[in-house]
Amino acid sequence: MIARPSTHFSRRQPPPIPPRRRRWAALSLCLILLALVLVACGSQRPAAPMEGHAAAARPTNTPRARPAGAPTPQPTPTLRATRTPRPTATPNRPTDPYQVRYGDTLAGIAAFCGCSVDEIMQLNGLTDPRALQVGQVLRLPVEPSEMAPATRLLPDSEFVYSPSAIGFDIAAFARSRGGYLKDHTEFVENQWRTGPEIVQLIAQRHSLHPRLLLALLEDASGWVDNPGPTAEQRAYPFGDQPIGAPGLFHALNWVASQLSAGYYGWKDRGVNVLRFDDGTRIGLGDGLNAATAGLYYYLAQGASPATWRERIGPNGFMQTYRRLFGDPWAYAIEPLLPPDLEQPPLRLPWEGGQMWFLTGGPHGGWDPQSAWAALDFIPGGNDLGCYPAPEWATAAAPGRVVRSEEGEVLLDLDGDGYEQTGWVLLYLHIRSDDRVPAGTWLEQGQRIGHPGCEGGYATATHLHFARRYNGEWIAAAGPIPLVLSGWVASGNGAEYEGSLTRDGETRLSCECRIPETNGLISDNWPPPEEPSP
Repeated sequence: MIARPSTHFSRRQPPPIPPRRRRWAALSLCLILLALVLVACGSQRPAAPMEGHAAAARPTNTPRARPAGAPTPQPTPTLRATRTPRPTATPNRPTDPYQVRYGDTLAGIAAFCGCSVDEIMQLNGLTDPRALQVGQVLRLPVEPSEMAPATRLLPDSEFVYSPSAIGFDIAAFARSRGGYLKDHTEFVENQWRTGPEIVQLIAQRHSLHPRLLLALLEDASGWVDNPGPTAEQRAYPFGDQPIGAPGLFHALNWVASQLSAGYYGWKDRGVNVLRFDDGTRIGLGDGLNAATAGLYYYLAQGASPATWRERIGPNGFMQTYRRLFGDPWAYAIEPLLPPDLEQPPLRLPWEGGQMWFLTGGPHGGWDPQSAWAALDFIPGGNDLGCYPAPEWATAAAPGRVVRSEEGEVLLDLDGDGYEQTGWVLLYLHIRSDDRVPAGTWLEQGQRIGHPGCEGGYATATHLHFARRYNGEWIAAAGPIPLVLSGWVASGNGAEYEGSLTRDGETRLSCECRIPETNGLISDNWPPPEEPSP
């Protein structure tokens, strides 16, 4: 994936605590060898050259187009997986995130924050005060200086790449407004792209609504309506935010990460306090939705409390949005996620009979700031780094390929041809050779492509697999857990750490190839060949 951007909230660290003795499990050898090669997306995660295993693969069908005139596929019957309950603490109690370090104890963290061990355990759904993991993110109770306004600024369906984005033509809209955006070009990832193409690219990758991105761009620098922004505005369209290199792509990529941090941080990870440099803390209360929390979070970036209040007020960002697009609630699709939503049946996404290995537990669907929707898998064997794996990733369920480009394959399970609607599966780091083309109808088990390093950020061959529904990333270990061939995903609060469990058996994420630790044999056989007439 991409490199991790910084977030607005800080990781508070207590005074040094004498290191306690770490308890190492049977994975010690695997962990010692982590420095040999990188295997994950979004951060540098090594893979150990452990002994691999792969069962004999049953021959499979190659992808074939759905016959002309075939009826529109009906939604796949739902799999009634057990929903994971959220922590029993008050859902919107103001909290600060804290990342566990080596040597931390729960008692030491409690002494630092001025709270009790029981409060931290209840707030985070912990049952064992000794079971802390380095990198785990805890929620610590805080007292905010004030609470944010409870007014909802826009619906969730205008924040994510939802069904309301279907038919919205970014290039046509830019031409109709006459601003600089329509004429802008930029060299991005080895090719020239227009301004509207860059907005579309960011919207699709991060699964964010293009209307939201355009309104933020206009509000920051006038690119949508003003044909002649200053040279500084052209180079840095979102001002002096910490975005690195100049240009629209880098700026908008950073903006998208911050939007995701606010939306999914509030919804999935308990980020409900905005911290400002002057020490002010503003709580995000019960009356909000994820879209408003995401906007509040983004608009707090680099702002003083007074500036933030102006940005969220009637003459701030929403005035720009309404000038461009009118009332956001006129586009609302609610609820974006039905209350009874359940995952359709999915199989392990590689060929039946083969053993692959779980190398990454729940982590960002596109980048670390989005919902931790993804799991990582590598094929068997002893190869390391970026190598041309001969194994095939396959369709976990029937569906239509709606995009196949730059390492990404998106499989639309409702078959309507839109990635903004219903369940969609992301296969990332799929090599261009033999990759299934867009428009192809696949039955469950048919071939998608070979895992590699293409697309996003990857330093070793692997498959990054994630889910979305109506444009929203669905957390792999969330209330609707990812279930693959009966294996149910879970996490422990630390990115990339987690497991899959089925019938009392557990496979742990590990940068290694150890069959009894993280090996999974697929049952994803394709449909039988149709007999020749």
